[in-house]
Amino acid sequence: VGALEARLGPAQDWAAIGQQAAAAHASWEQFTQEVEAHIGTSGLTLFYKVEHSFLLSLVGKTSRAIQYTIGNPLLAIQMTRSMPEAALYAPLRLVVYEDEQGKTFAAYDSFVSLLAQYQREEITQVARVVEQKLEVLVAEVTAEGRA
Repeated sequence: VGALEARLGPAQDWAAIGQQAAAAHASWEQFTQEVEAHIGTSGLTLFYKVEHSFLLSLVGKTSRAIQYTIGNPLLAIQMTRSMPEAALYAPLRLVVYEDEQGKTFAAYDSFVSLLAQYQREEITQVARVVEQKLEVLVAEVTAEGRA
């Protein structure tokens, strides 16, 4: 969890950032620079973190689970500008959980598969980029945990 969070940009009020950029009549380049300043080394940032562990403890479970909503606003814009309903899937969700034996797992849906329903190449291309970033992120943090 620590390695994952270290590679994500911290949660931001993206609506406020967008509103400030619009109010300042910022150029696309200026807005891009502002967004990139908040993106983590993974190329992704944290939108929300939902801790499920306390709920599991209420039913006697000692395992842990945390849901992360993560993404990249610039990549989301590339998809939603041509098809706003793609926002149903951006940002994406990742769950990191620990089983009763203490083994840690990461689970997520294939971003490409989720967006394939739109049958738009420009959306599929962005989905591939996002999915690749997610796969690299998970591979890095799980390799670090084994080291």
